[in-house]
Amino acid sequence: MVLVLIAIAIGILIVAILIIKATKTPSREIVGINITCKKCGTRTNGLACLKCKNKFQSFGV
Repeated sequence: MVLVLIAIAIGILIVAILIIKATKTPSREIVGINITCKKCGTRTNGLACLKCKNKFQSFGV
């Protein structure tokens, strides 16, 4: 019986933490997806950047 009460308390604590985290995150933030390219800054919506993908790598020459 004590283990059930401990499990319920831990479950309530986890739910409370997740609710707090969900209310503090911005509504437009997409978790784990980069919306813009890191190299050129073009908006890609999580896909591969077409500008940077087609550039030829020539070691600065």
